[in-house]
Amino acid sequence: MMILSRHVVAALFATLLSVGSVSAANIDILNNDAAGEGFNDPTSVSPIGGNAGTTLGQQRLNVFANAAAVWGALISSNVTIKVQSNFDPLTCTSSQAVLGSAGTATVHRNFSNAPYSSTYYPAALASSLANSDLNGNTAEINITFNSSVDNNNNCLNNTNWYYGVDGNKPANTIDLRTVVLHELAHGLGFATFVDVTTGKKFGTGNGYNDAFMLNLHDHSLNLPWSSMSDAQRAASAIDSGDLHWIGSQVTANSGGLTAGKSGGHVRMYAPSTLAPGSSVSHFDTALAPNELMEPFITGAQTNPGLALSLMQDIGWATAPTISTITNKTINEDTVSGLISFTVGDQETAAGSLIVTASSSNPDIVQNSGLVLGGSDANRNLTITPVSDANGVVTITITVSDGNSSTDRAFQLTVNAVNDPPVIAVTNPADAAVYGESSNIAFNATATDVEDGNLAASVQWSSDRDGGLGAGSNLVRNLSVGTHVITASITDSGNSTITDQISVTINPDWDLDGDGMADAWEQANFGTLARDGTGDFDNDGILDLQEYQNSLVTHNGDVNGDGQVNVGDLLLAHRHVLGISPLSQPQIDRGDLYPPDAADGVLNMSDLILLQKMVLN
Repeated sequence: MMILSRHVVAALFATLLSVGSVSAANIDILNNDAAGEGFNDPTSVSPIGGNAGTTLGQQRLNVFANAAAVWGALISSNVTIKVQSNFDPLTCTSSQAVLGSAGTATVHRNFSNAPYSSTYYPAALASSLANSDLNGNTAEINITFNSSVDNNNNCLNNTNWYYGVDGNKPANTIDLRTVVLHELAHGLGFATFVDVTTGKKFGTGNGYNDAFMLNLHDHSLNLPWSSMSDAQRAASAIDSGDLHWIGSQVTANSGGLTAGKSGGHVRMYAPSTLAPGSSVSHFDTALAPNELMEPFITGAQTNPGLALSLMQDIGWATAPTISTITNKTINEDTVSGLISFTVGDQETAAGSLIVTASSSNPDIVQNSGLVLGGSDANRNLTITPVSDANGVVTITITVSDGNSSTDRAFQLTVNAVNDPPVIAVTNPADAAVYGESSNIAFNATATDVEDGNLAASVQWSSDRDGGLGAGSNLVRNLSVGTHVITASITDSGNSTITDQISVTINPDWDLDGDGMADAWEQANFGTLARDGTGDFDNDGILDLQEYQNSLVTHNGDVNGDGQVNVGDLLLAHRHVLGISPLSQPQIDRGDLYPPDAADGVLNMSDLILLQKMVLN
């Protein structure tokens, strides 16, 4: 059985556990246990049900923090709510136990912004409404849980606490998270300050109303509690079935109940035999489905249910909600895709909620890279990181109803991906033409995001001549023919990129590459402009054929320049010595022996005759 305690206890602060920043109200758990017991129990345990604690004390604190975060995310307050917490032995027998007790540490009336004058409010709610900490260093809520409910055969027949936070409690265990949610609700205001035994209102003289009792109504007497005499309130506290909650929010949101309502109102717990600590300050046990704020635990409850609506009825502003967003991982230079989430608010239509997003590190993700979409309750976010950036960044989504706001943060990990280098041949130009004796400059630029300037490591190669060397400024000559030149670069991530051009190398005797010796062209045409396709003398023979016909004369003009001189002799000499073989047309022109009966080869006999011709 869960019993409400409203005793004021002096604050004795020890370890402070602060709940995460996603809460619209910050609820701090003040650990009031001594060393070695309660929240400080060092007994080793294994993580369970989403609770990563490895000692019994830490798991207890984790459950408290989790439950506090649930309430903190749902109610709104600019004033931190301090909860002085203990885990101590409480009443427990083999069949019945006090699981926990909680209540406001102080009560307040006639404070700034109080909705009703001469009306008591619990400390946490009063401070929230006043927008000022009315308790100073004193806790707003006192809460104690029964440490006897752990490995104790004399307590509930060894029924133990379940310290998971997933709502999946095993059989013969009690879900501590549910009980903490329940008791925190009492501390936040789910309780009347009226003495239910006598019906007297709390305070001096005739006492004063409290925010809770303003919503209580007895249907058999047809009176609200605020209009009753003490005796009538005492009688109403045991008027089973007739004590109802008439607050508008609970009434409006109770449509899911299949039992426990009368006249459209939700029934409050008022058994014919008074149960101090339970009567009046709970929903009736007749409610179906079961609610968190019934006097007896009925299984794991994952959320406050109608208790949140009751909080609104007594004056709490509720914060907008955002669904959980799991951490995300994407690769560098990619877009996240749609990240979907839902928003909501008790008072404001979802379509009117304002949603914004921000990044903790603009070097990885700038705010301009956060694009929100969707409408009404269904919203989404697309994230575009900064180009070439990687690392871990926190993305925070904020939803506001204009009065209060809620943040939801998640981590985005942008994995580093090796960026390929960039290479460009700057010289020679593509399709450039050179002579065979030309010294050609090979130039290229090469850069890489990770490695910087890589130009000095560029590798050059020709499909005809093979490897040419490395560097950004290489000078080489090439063999006659058309070459595909490849410049390649490999970065530290082993990514290789290439750039290619073509270069044509013509023999020095035919620099324009038309197949006709330049000297012959100059001698016959007076220009190199003709390409061999015309017929300069109109004899029906194309220029190129005319030139080729001129080559078959065994006249010693080895290089085909129209003259027989030392140049021809040197070419023939190098050919005979095997230093530089000649082409067949060149051989034919130098084939002088036997006279008038060339043998198709160029040898020493031909060389001797050619030397005589040169020397006359």
